[in-house]
Amino acid sequence: MPKATQMNLKLENKIGILATLCRDLADMGVNLLGLSAPETAAKTGPIRLLVTNPKLAEHALTKAGYKFVAEEVLYVELKNRPGALAKAVEKLAKAKIDVRYAYATAYSKAQKTGAVLAVDSDSLEKAVRMFR
Repeated sequence: MPKATQMNLKLENKIGILATLCRDLADMGVNLLGLSAPETAAKTGPIRLLVTNPKLAEHALTKAGYKFVAEEVLYVELKNRPGALAKAVEKLAKAKIDVRYAYATAYSKAQKTGAVLAVDSDSLEKAVRMFR
C-alpha cells in the first residue's frame, strides 16, 4: 500500500483539543494508521491523520464540524532497522522527488516501520511505482 489518504486539519492550540478530535473519530469507528501534531506556539496548528478508511474519516470529520483537506501521500512499510528510512528517502532524492515533510513510527519490537512521505502531487504516482 504505497499510497494512502491523509486528512489535514488546523486546530486551535489548546488543552484537550486533540483528545476531542481523537474521541470524535473513535466514536465514529475511524482507525488511525498515523497522526502528526507538531509543537507550535501559534494559536492554531496542523494535524495530519493517516486513516484506513478515507470515506468514513471524511464523514466523521464533517459530522463533527471539522474543516479538513484530504491529501494523497506516499505510505511505505520499511524494515525496522537502522538505515531503512535513509534508503527510502535517498531513492526519492535520486529520482529528483522532493519530500515536503515526513513522519514515521514503529513499535520497538516490530519488524516494520510505517513512514509517511508527502511529495508533490505531480510526483506521487512516480514515487508510488518506486515502492511497489
